[in-house]
Amino acid sequence: RGRGGSVLVEGCVAKLQKKKKEFVDKYITLSVKSSEEVGDGEDRQGVDFCYLIEVYQSKEGCEGDAQPDERVHVTGAAVKFVQGTVFTVKTTADLNKKALTHFLSTNTVDEARSWLEALEMVPDCTVDWVGNEGVSLQA
Repeated sequence: RGRGGSVLVEGCVAKLQKKKKEFVDKYITLSVKSSEEVGDGEDRQGVDFCYLIEVYQSKEGCEGDAQPDERVHVTGAAVKFVQGTVFTVKTTADLNKKALTHFLSTNTVDEARSWLEALEMVPDCTVDWVGNEGVSLQA
């Protein structure tokens, strides 16, 4: 774990698999890396202070030598509380291959609040704390 970075928040989080239209439990970390190579071939570039969501099959995989199933750059992302324990992270295509919206769900409201608080620390990341029903998740 860590892999040259600091973990801001981590835990078991369900991630929506859009093709199956169901949430699947994963172990997810939000970390900051001091430097990272981004892109392929001629587009490859070095980026300082990368903020990444990394998705693993399990906590054991994260703590071991397993590579993450997915790595998502979240600098400049738009985060939105939806309702209950569900929030979205809409990424940009700046450091990712394309812009995508990731639907995530924690086990508790407190965990969701911790993720949104951590995402507020990411540069140029906006966090909308008010859900679809007008309820705010902010404490």
